[in-house]
Amino acid sequence: MASYLNLTPKLRSLLQPWVAHHFITGTPLILQIQNYQNRFLDAFFFALSCVVSVPFYTAFLPLLFWSGHGKLARQMTLLMAFCDYLGNCIKDVVSALRPSCPPVRRITATRDEEDNALEYGLPSSHTLNTVCLSR
Repeated sequence: MASYLNLTPKLRSLLQPWVAHHFITGTPLILQIQNYQNRFLDAFFFALSCVVSVPFYTAFLPLLFWSGHGKLARQMTLLMAFCDYLGNCIKDVVSALRPSCPPVRRITATRDEEDNALEYGLPSSHTLNTVCLSR
């Protein structure tokens, strides 16, 4: 339906100027926040980033099945699949680039995340996964 109506380019043309404006005006705030470097906080957010990443779910969800929590595992799998699908659809529509590195500092946990850091950044997959799990 979206393809037939040519919906994605229309939405993108409406959203990209707004996103680009906030992207440019928000970069100084990101740099200001990143000036407060702390090894403990870096380690904490690095670990948190690992907990809401694909490799974690690849290992964690089968453990739920094997431990006898099949219904919960199915629900979590469907929820994560829906959140990832929805997030990637929004990323495709918005097509917002990530701030350039440097000056913005990126911390990546895995080689997979380094590759993903080259993709569009809004909405954040880590943030979507965190919100999905918090429900």
